[in-house]
Amino acid sequence: MNFFKKNSHWLLLTIFLVIVGFFFFYLHSESKQNELEARLLKLENQHNRSIDKLTSSIDKFAGLVAGMRSYMNMSTELPSTENFQNFVKNQYSDLKLDDSIVVSYVNTSHVFMQSFTRNTIDPVNLVGQSVKDFRTKEKMKNLDELMTHDALSMFPPLNLLEGWVGLPMNFRVHRKGVTVGYVAPIISFKAILDDIYKEDLDNEFVFRFITEEGFDFDREIAHNNTTVYTTKSDTEYYKNYDIDTSQFLYTTKNFYGFDLTIGTAYKFPLEENTAYSSLLFLWYFTISLLAIIITWQVNRFKKLNVMLYNNNMLLLQNKEEISDKNNELQKLNITQTKFFSIIGHDIKQPLNGIEGLLSLLKYEKIDDPDLAEIIRSLEKSTNNTTNLLNNLLRWARSQTGDIQYVPTSLNLSVILEEVIETAHSQAKEKQITIIYEPQLELRYIGDRDMLSTIFRNLISNAIKFTNLGGTIEIETQKVGNTIEITVNDSGIGMSAEEVDSLFKLDTQITTVGTSGETGTGLGLILCHMFVKNHDGHILVNSEPEVGTQFTIVLPNEL
Repeated sequence: MNFFKKNSHWLLLTIFLVIVGFFFFYLHSESKQNELEARLLKLENQHNRSIDKLTSSIDKFAGLVAGMRSYMNMSTELPSTENFQNFVKNQYSDLKLDDSIVVSYVNTSHVFMQSFTRNTIDPVNLVGQSVKDFRTKEKMKNLDELMTHDALSMFPPLNLLEGWVGLPMNFRVHRKGVTVGYVAPIISFKAILDDIYKEDLDNEFVFRFITEEGFDFDREIAHNNTTVYTTKSDTEYYKNYDIDTSQFLYTTKNFYGFDLTIGTAYKFPLEENTAYSSLLFLWYFTISLLAIIITWQVNRFKKLNVMLYNNNMLLLQNKEEISDKNNELQKLNITQTKFFSIIGHDIKQPLNGIEGLLSLLKYEKIDDPDLAEIIRSLEKSTNNTTNLLNNLLRWARSQTGDIQYVPTSLNLSVILEEVIETAHSQAKEKQITIIYEPQLELRYIGDRDMLSTIFRNLISNAIKFTNLGGTIEIETQKVGNTIEITVNDSGIGMSAEEVDSLFKLDTQITTVGTSGETGTGLGLILCHMFVKNHDGHILVNSEPEVGTQFTIVLPNEL
């Protein structure tokens, strides 16, 4: 008993060293766990960005294909190969795309009637051949099913004769109530997948892409047991790395009727942080030595204070590291939020310069009538592009939550007059008369910017689809507890199918204006979204060759 009592400080020292040892083991394990969690979080963020990028790229392609569908189905006559090719070229030019694409028109007997790239007609001599010579019976059933509905249908990636992997997104050609075949636009899948790899800024990740049939594909080859027509290989193909497929984070998503699975994993396993382990060991050795010295001095209270101080400093350091990581994540979110505004500034600045120059040229005396017409055409195209960009940016900002609803007390008549005054120059070019008798006071509580955007897009749309010399009537009235703003044009009108698709992004039908104006339909989608923000709704009444009436119904609580 005397021995233990006499050597109690050593016993306490031994116990203390064991506890400290367990504590440092815990710190080491916790640090490793934090590294694993941070690594997993980074993987999840990269995976989600990859999914978003893939979705965005495929939707962009779908928008391109939707334009082709409208052109093929709504043209007065079935377009010739040359006309269809020129239309696709113009779409690529308007969207500033440079991706490879091959487009084929196939009749109901599955015989190629048209085939072209952007620059070559029938590049691999498919015209006159049958799709049945290249596809299985199961694939042919899918193509037969395609001709029973109007929706876009995506098919598995293909190894093309042109030597690249193509992504088909087909649609039927349905003219005057009769299905006459289908069109198979096939875009280079490499261009879509490249956007995902560009998101991997540190080149840390490897990606796996799987079709719903279970076949892998990369940027150069579809590994689906079919003939490959290229000698190229994707250096970033996941099988080039020593990675087990279970290490991937997978997500399966349906794109226009076809399931694609994307997997994301680290290229290399987590390396042991030997520096941190060595530091922990050094700390343990130092504290142990310090404890021994203090024990020899029989100053246990000071020893305890020093240990507590050191431990508190270590905890504070960990807290600061966690705070730094949180700040980094916030900066990433801010960067993502500002992304669209940066793009808008970089693109709109040169467009504004071009608009200013064209505006000056328009008022110059130009003797050459052809040159004057070119300047007017350039001014119109630039204005259309600027309006399209503004709508795209507003839509993108609304999707990320950057556009906030800020209600204020305002006079709707004043806002309408300002928008109409701005639209007069556009209407004047088509000799269109805008009729509006403003009310002196039409008070309302709403977001001024959103309401201006709604009125501007509806009036601009009415001008676009009204014939030369036509009229546009704008009326406002209070009906019970609501305010109704009506824009009524004498334009070309719309069918019931077109009206039904006006506010649906995935079924947009783009129609050319009476003077050849083009658009994407985003303006009306923005109108619909902003009206909903005001707890209102839009009524559409249209008749082909008679005109269209848009009525905005807003709740009025004043």
